[in-house]
Amino acid sequence: MASDAELIAEFIGARTEHRAHTPPSERQGQPLSLAEAYRLQDVLRDALVRRGETVTGWKAGFTNRGAQDAYQVSEPVCAFLLASSVLPSGAEVPVARFTGLAVEAEVAFVMGRDLAGPGVTASAAADAVKGAQPALELVDFRYTGKALGTDVIAEGVFAKSVVLAGALTPIAGLDLALEGLVWEQSGRIMATNTAAEVMGNPLNSSGLDRQPSGLPRSHAQGGRPGDDRLGVRPPAPEGRRDGPRALHPAGRRLRALRVMRAHTE
Repeated sequence: MASDAELIAEFIGARTEHRAHTPPSERQGQPLSLAEAYRLQDVLRDALVRRGETVTGWKAGFTNRGAQDAYQVSEPVCAFLLASSVLPSGAEVPVARFTGLAVEAEVAFVMGRDLAGPGVTASAAADAVKGAQPALELVDFRYTGKALGTDVIAEGVFAKSVVLAGALTPIAGLDLALEGLVWEQSGRIMATNTAAEVMGNPLNSSGLDRQPSGLPRSHAQGGRPGDDRLGVRPPAPEGRRDGPRALHPAGRRLRALRVMRAHTE
C-alpha cells in the first residue's frame, strides 16, 4: 500500500506536471473512507501551503443526487481553493496546464464574516455572506480510470482555477434560486441554467462544516473559520457539463469566458 507521503507526492506531481494518475482506491486495493479522504486532503493542503500557496476559500461539489450516486457518496463534498487559482475575467489560460479540462458555471460567495457549524441554517449563511459574484470554475480531471468520490475528495475535488466576473452583488432581497447564468463563447450562447439547480438554492450547498477529525457533518452549511475572501462556492450540478470537455486543441489558449447575471422571471 502507498504511504501518505507517496500519495501526496503523486497528488502534487499531477497538479504541477499536468498529468493523470491512478486513484488511491486502485493503488490501495480498497476504497478510502470519508475520514481517510478528508485527512489526506488536509495533508495535501498543508503540503501546498508549505510550498508557498495560500488557501483563499472553499468549494462544494457533488451537490445533486445523480453525481453522488455516480461517485458513490451520500452527501456533498468540499475542498480548498488556492489564491493562485483565482483569475480575473478576461484572463488567458493555457489549456496545456490541464489534464482533463471542463468548465462549470458557478455562484461565488464572498464571506463577510466567519461561519461554522454545526446547525448552520441557510438564513444564517446568508447573513454571513458579504455578496455574490458570477464565476467559472476550470476543473481538472486528473485521474485515470474510474475514481470514487473519496478519491476525488482526497485529491481536492478537481480544483484547479476559478474565474471571477462582475461586481460583488449583495444578496439581501435576492431570490438566489431565480438567478440565471448565461455562458457565452465567442459571442455564441453555449448554455444557460439557474441557481435553483443547486439543491433548490445555492445557500443549501454553500459548504460542509468539518469536525477536527476531518469527518464531514452531513448537510451542514457554511464557511470555514478564516474564509474571508472567496468563502464557499457552490458548483453547478456535477451530473452535467455546460459545454464540451475539450474547448480548444492542445497548445491554444483559452480566454476566460464572460458570465452574465440575469434574473429569471
